Amino acid sequence: MLYGKKLIALCTSRVYDAQVNEFIRSLNELLVNKDCVLFIFGINNDMYWEDDQINAGTSVYSLIDFNVTDAVIIMDEKIKSRVVSDSIASAAGEHSVPVIYVDGNGEGVCINFDFEKGFEKIVRHVIEDHSVRRPHFIAGLKDNPFSDKRIEIFRQVITENGIPFDESMVSYGDFWAKPAAEAAERLVSSGNIPEAIICANDIMAISVCNTLAELGVKVPDDVIVTGFDGLDEIYFSNPRISSVRCGSDIMAKAVFSALSDIFLKNITRGNIAVEPKPVLNNSCGCPDSEMPADVFSRMNAGLYRYQDDMRLMFNVAELMQMSDSPEKAAACMHTYLLSDMCCIVNKSCLNRMIDYFSSENIDQPKVFEEDMILFYDYYSDSYELTPMHRSKLAPNLEMLIGRKKPLIFTAVTYMDRSIGYICFSYDTCNMNDYAKTFQISTVLGIGLGGYIIRQHQKYLNDKVEEMYKNDSLTRLYNRNGFYSAFEKLKADREFSGKPVSVISADLDGLKYINDNFGHDAGDIAIRTTAEALKSSCPENSLCVRFGGDEMLALVFGDVSADDIIGKIDNYLEKFNSCSELGYSVSASCGVYSTVFGEDFNLEQVLKLADENMYRTKNKRKLH
Repeated sequence: MLYGKKLIALCTSRVYDAQVNEFIRSLNELLVNKDCVLFIFGINNDMYWEDDQINAGTSVYSLIDFNVTDAVIIMDEKIKSRVVSDSIASAAGEHSVPVIYVDGNGEGVCINFDFEKGFEKIVRHVIEDHSVRRPHFIAGLKDNPFSDKRIEIFRQVITENGIPFDESMVSYGDFWAKPAAEAAERLVSSGNIPEAIICANDIMAISVCNTLAELGVKVPDDVIVTGFDGLDEIYFSNPRISSVRCGSDIMAKAVFSALSDIFLKNITRGNIAVEPKPVLNNSCGCPDSEMPADVFSRMNAGLYRYQDDMRLMFNVAELMQMSDSPEKAAACMHTYLLSDMCCIVNKSCLNRMIDYFSSENIDQPKVFEEDMILFYDYYSDSYELTPMHRSKLAPNLEMLIGRKKPLIFTAVTYMDRSIGYICFSYDTCNMNDYAKTFQISTVLGIGLGGYIIRQHQKYLNDKVEEMYKNDSLTRLYNRNGFYSAFEKLKADREFSGKPVSVISADLDGLKYINDNFGHDAGDIAIRTTAEALKSSCPENSLCVRFGGDEMLALVFGDVSADDIIGKIDNYLEKFNSCSELGYSVSASCGVYSTVFGEDFNLEQVLKLADENMYRTKNKRKLH
């Protein structure tokens, strides 16, 4: 239960697919009337049963909180991965959450279309209702179990009707358009055109009709043609194709009924067969059936796919990649194109020090972290990035649930690595909205992935530059870094005419420390002197280790050099009082102050500061 409602988690693929969208819309309409809420966890590309290549998108299923989930629906045929489906079911089982398989089998309630029964219906319609005596069947792939089963049904029906079967009555169209068209061409060229061509699916039936028309064979006057599947495309063929509809709305009703049995009767196991319904149209000689009202909008969404918006969204991705901070990258998302959604990312992906896509991190390429970052929220005017625990799923979750529309969760990935996820909260189940989910998640993957890589590269460049310009022991500028920084200051008019002091500092007794305590001790003394110099000077000072134990600071502004030297001495005294190293660290300092301008001679100023430093050192030796 979540906020007083039963939570149903639907695991699927490609919510923008017309059949999946119809299933979601139909199921949600049934669920909201029973005070249930539907969360959809979807991947953008099904797995094609390649269980050894689980992609990062499947990490979205790890977002399911089985502690509040009342039932899980797995669209097995859409996901197409036994490993993925079984892992979801296993996690559900550990929490005693019932599972419903749609077009699949496993430990739970399994709901499948009775494709054999549906195919038998269309074959009987052709043979028995239209009295066809010379039928031909274009099957799918040769030696394919689905294809072989339909051949067997074709044989059974015609035999029952007194029509002898022989192998010449079967061709193979590989479940695709071109092979089916070639099979139709061979039938026509043979001169023995059958009375009916029964196809194993709609794609082949449409292709056969087009080929026959090109060859001057009329459908249905010269030959009847039928398909199977009930795709939207059958309503746009000429003539419309008679088929068998494996309707997603029919499946949704069966799933809803199974959920009712689970909640009311505790029936958590069983097999349910759903019979597809024939859709009769003019390709078999029957009057055209009424086209569903939403078919055109579904087709339009599938064909249009928001080309103009895609161009603008890729511009968003480019701007994200070029951003120099996470906040600026997130700000790029505040556009009307990214409405009704929020984006949550892994905290570590925003750490520029981490090589997020490195093969060294391959052990955890497809997981979400417990502590994440709310990167973008359409319902908030704030551009601030805020921490968010993964279990929260989305900000304002109770408000979103109250809208009575499904929430869609999909992973944001790049280079097969999970960056984060998106929660889409559209206020409709409209195909026009669902069609955008793939593009948006893809574009954000590119934008965020590019930003992450670019920031890490920038970090590495900064480290290389730091190594080039900084002394490794003291972290002060080395000679190259100092002269480079000095030239930039010299070119900046803001510093012209300002007071400048050069403080030269030289460690006392370095040879004594090295000889008696070792060079590691000498390094400690050098580093401590550098820290004293750096911490005692204003932040905009240029501090440099010229070599060995020689250091200096270039200090701008009206400052007291004596105060700075006093701070250096105090720093070292405090260090000595608690170091217990067996030796003391002290430094002799010299100062030369002047005005920074065009006639400023750095070498001469450094020489004068050094001379003053050596005077100080010599005085200390005398005492």
